Amino acid sequence: MSRSNVSLVAVGDDSPALPPPYTPVPPTPRDPLDCWACAVLVTAHNLLVGTTNLLIFILLCGGALAPSAIMLLYGFLCHPQFRRPKETLCSTLLTPAACTTLLVFGVILFIPFLILGLAAYARLAQALHLGSCFLPYSRAMYQSQPERKNRAKEQHKEGKAWV
Repeated sequence: MSRSNVSLVAVGDDSPALPPPYTPVPPTPRDPLDCWACAVLVTAHNLLVGTTNLLIFILLCGGALAPSAIMLLYGFLCHPQFRRPKETLCSTLLTPAACTTLLVFGVILFIPFLILGLAAYARLAQALHLGSCFLPYSRAMYQSQPERKNRAKEQHKEGKAWV
């Protein structure tokens, strides 16, 4: 068995240029007024996307934390040390021991429910690609270049015949 020697060539300024379809086109900057208007639009779009993400986050985490919040609410409202003398929300079943149990379980279950809410948001954000909805500010600074079409693919498509 023989070993093949592979030499690694350092890539530097002396490297050959890429062929024409792959050469990057330098971006053309926008006019100052056009740049300012696009920056305002990109900022408005990003604020709208961020607000939508925040509302989805609050909805999912709030829904997941609702049982724990209800336990804490009833535990504090119905405990004899915290309640008002004429409280109508508390039934006869909620004794001081039951209220203390609600408080303890509400505190203990807060972190697991928070983790469930965060996991639900992360899964939804990943499935809907919510992070890729934000626009980079380079779109406001530079004009978009028309996409180059690969002529080899067009010629290949023209040569197809359906049988």
